[in-house]
Amino acid sequence: MFEFLKRDTQDDTQQIQDEFVANVQAAADGFVADFARDDLVLDYSAASLRAVDMLLGQAALGKLELSSLQSLGAASYVYEVARRAHGGLYEVCDDDDPVVLVTGEPEFDVCLCAISKVENAARGTDRGDSLPEFYQRFAAGVAARTSEVIR
Repeated sequence: MFEFLKRDTQDDTQQIQDEFVANVQAAADGFVADFARDDLVLDYSAASLRAVDMLLGQAALGKLELSSLQSLGAASYVYEVARRAHGGLYEVCDDDDPVVLVTGEPEFDVCLCAISKVENAARGTDRGDSLPEFYQRFAAGVAARTSEVIR
């Protein structure tokens, strides 16, 4: 009668994660399609985050209009740079960052919260570090195997 309780949740978890990855990749690829050009290389490298940071800076100054979808695409791009370099799983989090990337589980967990970082940078309300510095804090946390939230 309760066979559904016995099903393999590992398969369900993997399927959900695969869907997360596909959706984040699609959003990131959409961002790349909208903004990549000869003088603006978006190749999913850590160095390419300087270009994304520049675009967000232009948006903050009112020189570039980013739609909500493009802003989400920029955050997705940051997530994909991090996931491709360090692995990790996408997880549901909170209102500021509905989706986050968590790397290192179960030994440690570095949680990258790119959505709020990108949105604040595009609005000009981010008083923190640049996008490359933000990413470097994440990469350093992974290398040090610490448990921390990067916002």
